[in-house]
Amino acid sequence: MTQAHAPLGTSVITARCSSGPRARLRGFTLIELLVVIAIIALLVGILVPSLAGARDAARQSKCGSALRQLSIAAGTHAADRKGLFSTGAADNRREYGNGAFDEKGWIADYVNGGYCKPGGLLCPSSPSQASQNLNIGRINDNGYKSFTPTDIDRLIDEGYNSNYNQSWYMAHTDTKTRSPVAPGPVNPSDVKLHRFNVGPMKDSSIRNTTPSKVPLFGDGTSLVLQDTVTYKGQIITGAKALSDGPERGALGSGIVWGRQNYTDFGPAHGKGSVITVENANHQSNVGQMGFSDGHVEVFFDTQRDGQFGGTTGTRNGYTGQLAEYHELENKVFGGWLLRAGLNY
Repeated sequence: MTQAHAPLGTSVITARCSSGPRARLRGFTLIELLVVIAIIALLVGILVPSLAGARDAARQSKCGSALRQLSIAAGTHAADRKGLFSTGAADNRREYGNGAFDEKGWIADYVNGGYCKPGGLLCPSSPSQASQNLNIGRINDNGYKSFTPTDIDRLIDEGYNSNYNQSWYMAHTDTKTRSPVAPGPVNPSDVKLHRFNVGPMKDSSIRNTTPSKVPLFGDGTSLVLQDTVTYKGQIITGAKALSDGPERGALGSGIVWGRQNYTDFGPAHGKGSVITVENANHQSNVGQMGFSDGHVEVFFDTQRDGQFGGTTGTRNGYTGQLAEYHELENKVFGGWLLRAGLNY
């Protein structure tokens, strides 16, 4: 029996492939394509919130790490400098700071002393990436030194910057007088004026509580339109630089400098319902603080008012608008560090 051969010029493989019925290729129908697109859109809708949540969590973790580094730097500075956590507020103004912005104050202390560069430890969640005290008008308001826009660029480049809020305690410890209406030459009307205060906090100043309850730094509330900072031609929203300090209240039969106002330690993380505070919309509901013992703690805006405020009333014999903190009570100290009488 004679074996059949493929015609000349045709390979065996070709012959075999062409010997059967011609294979027909089939594409997607329009309905199938729409189904695939719908499935992809559904998956994206499920994954995007998860990815956004993971990104927010990563930013909060980075912020917590930065606060821990700053708090440890403060403790190391105290160990090196006879207990001083810093030389005061990072403020070039003569009435509020203790020296030129790049020479005195906590930011200059840590940069010049080699402890850390605060400008490299910014909170990534904050819309404010510069300190309000780098505003060109503010820094030159009766300043220790005069700074040009080029100088501001240099300061930021060299790490003399932060978007964290320093606590009033760390900058001033306590007021010199118990009462805001005390007689004599010292009659404080602005508790941020350094001449009315004891001076930068030392570790030995923490007498009426524990270091674990005295904050050094926290997430700074953003400033919307005031105190913006211009960096290399770009306008940056400024962050609050120092908490407001004690409010007036009543203790016994007299008016006193009372409990600390922590509302400038604003939430910078998380996502809650959108609220409006001081003409700005806020959605963040989680804030963090670094304490004198080096630890960092997370706080939640449970009142959903965009800040860590307090309740007006009477507690422990003290009457005032911050008699009890909403979210911070028993976790953050708010009384006097040095004198007895307001130890909570």
